[in-house]
Amino acid sequence: MADTASAPRGRPITADEFDALPIDTSHRYEIEDGFLLVNARPAAPHSRAIKRLLIQLDSQLPVGYEAFAELEAELIGRSPRPVPDVVVADSAVGDQQRVRADQIEVAIEIATSGESAVRDYAVKAGEYAANSIAHYWVIDILDPTSVGLTVYTLDQGEYRITPRATGSVALSAPFPLTIDLDALTGARRV
Repeated sequence: MADTASAPRGRPITADEFDALPIDTSHRYEIEDGFLLVNARPAAPHSRAIKRLLIQLDSQLPVGYEAFAELEAELIGRSPRPVPDVVVADSAVGDQQRVRADQIEVAIEIATSGESAVRDYAVKAGEYAANSIAHYWVIDILDPTSVGLTVYTLDQGEYRITPRATGSVALSAPFPLTIDLDALTGARRV
């Protein structure tokens, strides 16, 4: 981070303080549970999974919708600036600085470690539900030979959780989509 705007030490950071931080693309910054979370840029398996998921989604989404990687979100609550790995939203959000919760059709996180899995399955699920994001997916690539998808669907303010699926998964909401989970990891297959 640059010296001109530093994060507060030992106390929660506000959304305004976060927004005033200088742009730094060497790390990924989020507010989680009120505190500044600084992560290294994603490693190759994580980046590969995001790229391949974007390709699968964009080839199936209805006209007017698009999948975006690492688009900063604007939420209410203690985690007002998460950066989901992928969001599906109206194509017009690509012209915005960040995407609002009411514009997100699907928020997707890719879990690559035990630590990220805890945050994705619990912390982020709670924040996304509190912001009425109707569809949330966690794709875990902890074991690249058994990639899994857990789907959360908002039902009366709480997520209904579909058990972890593997292989090729057909989904009906919010759009008919088929996700080939096995194609998200490993070396390129022609």
